[in-house]
Amino acid sequence: VRLMMHFSRADEDDGLQEALAIFETACEGLPYPRSLANSAGIVRYAEVGGDFVRPGIMLYGASPFPFDPAEHLGLHPVMTLRSRLIAIQEIKPNESVGYAATYTATKAERIGVVAAGYADGYPRHAPNGTPVLVCGKKARTAGRVSMDMITVDLSDVPEAQVNSPVVLWGEGLSVDDVAAAAATVGYELLCAVAPRVPFVVSECGALDLEL
Repeated sequence: VRLMMHFSRADEDDGLQEALAIFETACEGLPYPRSLANSAGIVRYAEVGGDFVRPGIMLYGASPFPFDPAEHLGLHPVMTLRSRLIAIQEIKPNESVGYAATYTATKAERIGVVAAGYADGYPRHAPNGTPVLVCGKKARTAGRVSMDMITVDLSDVPEAQVNSPVVLWGEGLSVDDVAAAAATVGYELLCAVAPRVPFVVSECGALDLEL
């Protein structure tokens, strides 16, 4: 028998004491191991962890808090979603990109096509301007996410060419930043990677997902 609770408001200053009091009352007189802390609880309230803790999101190197980036907590990403450019198109001012023409160029631009889409678990609702890394440099999505492709503005990555590496989140680009741009949470993105995406586990235990 194990006695466990889960902090539903561990990211709030007043989200601890009431939950602790209820748990202690419920467990009074029961001689079983206790577990209280999830990732947020471990970071903020390590002293009340109980006999064992239950880390979740922090095992991926992502932050359990919307207001505190992973790097501030000493966390490093262990999952990286990678792809490559499969095409580059030159577009003129006032030309549009993608379904529903949600992105229109204001100048001549190079648009890169990335081999990844919502069928791979990338968020379909990610808007124009969602960050990606191309050749290790930050670029932004341009146009609606489609099933198997994403289009990105390569204005800040002049060296990009077909087959250049792309990081959609992970090493060098926090999943929390991508999630914030897409109005969701890192939990959803980390859980949503599709089974069709190949993965490689490195010697250090990091997970590389390459499309």
